[in-house]
Amino acid sequence: MLISPEGLNQRFNKAAVQFLQHTLSELLNQKLTSSIPISSPYTSVFKRIRILDSTAFQLPDLFSFVYPGAGGCSHTAGVKVQLEYDLLSGQFLHIHTGPGKQHDRTYGSLCVPTVTANDLCIRDLGYFHLKDLQHIQNEKAYYISRIKSNTRIYQKNPSPNYFQDGRIKKGTEYIQIDMEVLMNSLQPGQTCEIPDAYVGMIDKVPTRVIVHRLTKEQQQKRLQDQTVREKKKGMKYSSRSKRFSGINVYMTNTPTDIVPMGQVHDWYSLRWQIEILFKTWKSFFQIHQCKKIKSEKWECHLYGQLIAILLCSSIMFQMRQLLLIKKKRELSEYKAIYMIKDYFLLLFQAIQKDTQELSKILLRLFNLLHQNGRKSHRYEKKTVFDILGVVYNFTMSDNQAA
Repeated sequence: MLISPEGLNQRFNKAAVQFLQHTLSELLNQKLTSSIPISSPYTSVFKRIRILDSTAFQLPDLFSFVYPGAGGCSHTAGVKVQLEYDLLSGQFLHIHTGPGKQHDRTYGSLCVPTVTANDLCIRDLGYFHLKDLQHIQNEKAYYISRIKSNTRIYQKNPSPNYFQDGRIKKGTEYIQIDMEVLMNSLQPGQTCEIPDAYVGMIDKVPTRVIVHRLTKEQQQKRLQDQTVREKKKGMKYSSRSKRFSGINVYMTNTPTDIVPMGQVHDWYSLRWQIEILFKTWKSFFQIHQCKKIKSEKWECHLYGQLIAILLCSSIMFQMRQLLLIKKKRELSEYKAIYMIKDYFLLLFQAIQKDTQELSKILLRLFNLLHQNGRKSHRYEKKTVFDILGVVYNFTMSDNQAA
């Protein structure tokens, strides 16, 4: 059926947007990815490894009434996409789109009620909220989180003052730890754990606290990144934040025998896997590109691309599982999504025929990923499978820059 450009433009309306939103929601509920998580020594402890983060991009100013931006740049409009997914199975747990000015912490608190026993939640500083972490603890689940530099850390006072009736005087029950003194006592690259720590001036959440001193090169890069962020967002880091740029401070309720002090940073680094997914969204799906068009047309583009991303990612995680089981290979998410997206037309055509034709195309794709989709290994940098203790084939010829 032929349709004029104007007729097509009229099809991009609120009903079309709602249809695509509903389709995306239904696909999320279908749980397209494998229900079998990666086989790892830790899967008996952690049922899911939930990673939550967001990606944001600017929009033309005409969208500012619907999608106000975060400010600090030349554009007044922006959108933020929140994603939480399970690293073990690849299942997308939550996808949410909203204005660029939306705070991560607000959305993080909305996701917390869905946490169940034995989940491991890994989040960055933008989602840091002690009440959320306490809720995770109460659900018999686990967390690994960075701690904001202005958060107070305490230990129990071994010699508090008492009232005559035996009650402890409130102001003497805890002793605040001077983090600057602790930071200066550590050598670059050194890690220590504060025993029996309590986090928060009011909440006093009992937890493990791990402090890692960055190398001079790492600290210099962090300061440079802060300078870039200040210029881009029109913000200013406090002098305290800059002084504490030399350390990473983590809090976790994971058992010491499961995640020892020296491995907490590696486990927290699993969070960066979501950045790889976001990179594919912009590199291969151009989700961030937007011209001066009516809002309904752009929203159809956004939700259409999110549906494509969900389908592509679901195939990728299934292939990751199959390659591990059958070939003992670790699949590169970035390479795989590029190749799977390239196969979309072939997959669509095969679906129109029969399951046998679809199986042939999927087998071709599997062989292609086996040959060309292996994850590269950087020098002294652990992959997801390395951190999770997954058994897979690794040869020295793989040991090259990714």
